[in-house]
Amino acid sequence: MTHVPGGMLRLVMTVQNRSVAVDAFGQQTETWSDVAIIAIHAEQMNTSEGMGDGGPEVRTDWRILAAWHPSVTTRSRLKWLDGITTRYFNLRSCYDRDNRQRRLEIEATEVLP
Repeated sequence: MTHVPGGMLRLVMTVQNRSVAVDAFGQQTETWSDVAIIAIHAEQMNTSEGMGDGGPEVRTDWRILAAWHPSVTTRSRLKWLDGITTRYFNLRSCYDRDNRQRRLEIEATEVLP
């Protein structure tokens, strides 16, 4: 991805990190907690259809340039409120290309049922 000026970071996504807890019956439960709000620029890369655990699904790969935040890792996900629809993006890679803690380049996948 080429350099994107800060003025092009016009969309806002919420960074969520997963936590696992054990309930009273010894069962693990997974929850996602909001940890940050970051400005982003997103580019859709490709879309494919396939079969998932719940039946047919559509996978869309995205390349995202974001403002740097220390809480964003490959174990995070991004939540985007698009009008009245909430969309989730699982992070596949996340790196600070110039090691200056200014921008993150993220590759993410959005899966729709």
